[in-house]
Parts: sequence; structure tokens; C-alpha cells
Amino acid sequence: MDGLGLDNPLPQQPKPLSDLQSKVLKWVNDGCPGDTFEGYSHRIAARALADDRYITITGKGPSWTARITKQGKELLEGIDGFDTNNDTHESEADNFIQRLTAAGGVLEVEGGYSHAAANDALVRGVMKSALRPRGYKLEIASVGSWQRPRYEARWARHFPDDVDERPVPVPDSVGKYHPIAKVFRDSTKGVSNEHVARAAKLLHALATEATARGYEVTLPSSHKRTDTRRPTTLDGDIAITIGTTTVALEIRELPPNGGAARPYIPKYNSRNQSWTLVNNTAFVSTGRLQLELTQKYSPNGRQERFRDGKRQQLDTALPAILREIEIQHLENEWKREQACLKEEETQRRWEEAMERARVRIQDHHKAQQLKSQADAWAEATMLRQYVDALEARLSSERDAALVNRGLDWLTWARDYINAKDPLLRAIEVPVLADYRDEDLVPFLDGWSPHGPHGMR
Repeated sequence: MDGLGLDNPLPQQPKPLSDLQSKVLKWVNDGCPGDTFEGYSHRIAARALADDRYITITGKGPSWTARITKQGKELLEGIDGFDTNNDTHESEADNFIQRLTAAGGVLEVEGGYSHAAANDALVRGVMKSALRPRGYKLEIASVGSWQRPRYEARWARHFPDDVDERPVPVPDSVGKYHPIAKVFRDSTKGVSNEHVARAAKLLHALATEATARGYEVTLPSSHKRTDTRRPTTLDGDIAITIGTTTVALEIRELPPNGGAARPYIPKYNSRNQSWTLVNNTAFVSTGRLQLELTQKYSPNGRQERFRDGKRQQLDTALPAILREIEIQHLENEWKREQACLKEEETQRRWEEAMERARVRIQDHHKAQQLKSQADAWAEATMLRQYVDALEARLSSERDAALVNRGLDWLTWARDYINAKDPLLRAIEVPVLADYRDEDLVPFLDGWSPHGPHGMR
């Protein structure tokens, strides 16, 4: 066990921080000053930092606070050390882009736990550089093994560069709702009655603009989920389909900000025949609406929730929502294209392996026949020498009967040797005409004879 190093495991490579996580880490290091963040997004990011032991969190609601750990300070020093001078940061990013371009788009770099913060900052710096090719971002990936770790920097497609926001008109009033908005208005859940009209209007604007762009707008319940084995449908209030990409969204009213004490209400306990004070679980209307993508997509830090805030209303976020769906469509199409190319490459390699195997099995058969013929010729040569010696022995015999029997024996022996000698037969190239696909297995270098994904 000690030889495997299980008693002293190597430190795991930390996940790169998103821009929000970096800001939250610096915010915690500064003592969590107020009025820096809006809503709860920073607390969600803080929880992720706490899970990685960069900070500790205590308290709830108004008593919520966070403190940075030693490990968090070390990570922050790495980020600050790279971001201290913006001009130096940009020049290092520009220099790296030039080196990467000169290397043909792939460059071996340092990686692992000790370089995670610097590499994360490098990726952010390259994203801001004017030299970055449009439509591409820097990606640092592990290409080695656990025993021999290696890391490479390369360009990866970045589709947000290819999609611009386009306006989504929100009418002051709606005469006839889009069918999707009408279904929501008539059977709404999650939005208080006084704000249903506005929520339905936003869904109407989103559905109308998506239809105008040629997209399909349906109820999420008409689509089956693809991320589960169970036969379930998508959740949400509206589903927008572009090509083969379907994105479901759900509109809900946000509860009051955390920390506001809800008034207790009396509740009668029939078992104890007494009254007790319990939390009031009735929903408190705020009028703040949120549109959220209901399926986890892992958009690499891109926004999945769009809500009313102090600086902007959800109405102004509708263009960003449609843009996100369009980006996901481009990404999915690219992934599908890459999967097809990979499948075609796999099919091509399998066909080449099959062709090589058919040649190799024939070569193997010919080699076996060659060795067999050589052995037969050597045996015939040896037997012929023996027969010649036997004939010389008979020439010295005086017994006529013995000589006659010996000559009969010599005649048969020479006929047998001549039939066995391959040099006395017509010369033909041996061909293995009949063989099974399974016979090709030893010559396929690990491939299956039943297809590129078949079992051996």
C-alpha cells in the first residue's frame, strides 16, 4: 500500500475560479463590505469556495459572514500576483498568444495544483487581449497520465463571440397572448396574482420574438428529457427550440431577501390540545421575477438565471436570454459535428485495420505454407538420400529374391518421395479462400471484426 502512495495522496488540482468566485474571494478577504453584491449569487459562489476550503462561512441571514482561510490567501496571492499590474497582465497575455501562435496553436505549459491560480489568471487575461482570435478562447488541458502529468494550452471554440444580442420588444399591453403565455396566465404557479399579468407579458414577448426569428416555441411538457433514463419531460413554462437544441425556462417570483424575519403565527396542536407559535410559511409577494434555464447545461460560468434587480429589470434581460439559447444551439451543433467527424475517423481507422488484417491473415497463411513446403522439401531430400544409399546397398547383394524385393521397395519409395516433394508440383501462390471474421482477431491490433464499436 505504501508503494502506491495511498498514505500520502497527492493534492488534487483545484478547479479554476470563475470571475464571480474571484471577486467573492477578494471581497471576503476585504472583510465582506456591504452593498457590493446584489441578490444571493455571491453567497452561492461563496458556498462553492467554502466547499474547496478557501473560506469559512458562519451564520445565516443577517448574521451571515465569511472569513478567508490560509489556503484561500495563497490562492488569492496567486491571482493578485498576476493581476496587480494591468499593463503587465495584458503584455504577458499578448506574449503568450504570440508564443502559442508560433507553436502552431498547441503549447506545453506548466500545470497542476501549484500553477492553477496563475493559469486561471492567464486564461482570463487572454480573453481580454486584443490579439485573441475571434471565436476562440484559451484552454489548458491535462494530456498526460497520473504518473507523468503533462499540460497543453490550445485554442478552443468560443461561440459567445459569434452571437450578438438583438432587441426583444416588450409591449405596454397585450391584446392577444401567445398560446404559451396564455397557458401560463390561466394556470400559473409560483407568481402571485397581482404580478401574473407582467410575467405573462414577458413570456409573450419572449415567445413572439423567438417565433419571429424562426424558432419553435412549445410547452416544456411536450419534450422528453435527455439527461435521465426515466421517461420524464422537461420542466418549466416555455421551451424554445432551435434546430435540435431545446431550452426550457421557468418564470418565478422571488421571495424576500434572506434574513428578513417572518412573523410567527399561532397554530393549534390537536395532539397536545395547545397553541404554539410556528413560522409563517405563506409566500410573501415581492414582484421581483426570475427566468431560469431549467436544465443544467454547464455553460462555463455563463448566466443561467435572469432576474429583476436594482440596476435592471427582467424586461431588459430578454435579449440576453435568447442570445444564450442561440449560443447553446451553436455549441450543440459544433459538438454534434465534432462527434460525427470523430465517428467518421473511427470508422475509417476500423476499415483500415480490417484491410490490414485481411492482408496479414493471407501473409500468415502464406508463411505457414512456405514453412510447410520447406519442411516437406527437406524431408524429401533426406529420404531421397536414404533411398540412394539403399540402392547402393542392394547393388552389392547376391540374393536375387532379396534384390527383387528391395527394388520394389525402392520404386514405391521414389514414387512416395516424388509425390511429397513440393518442387515437383506446379508452383502456385497459396491463398486462404475461406475464413471467418473471428479469424481476423489476432491481426486487428485490438479492434473488433464486428465493427468499430463491436465486442471482440
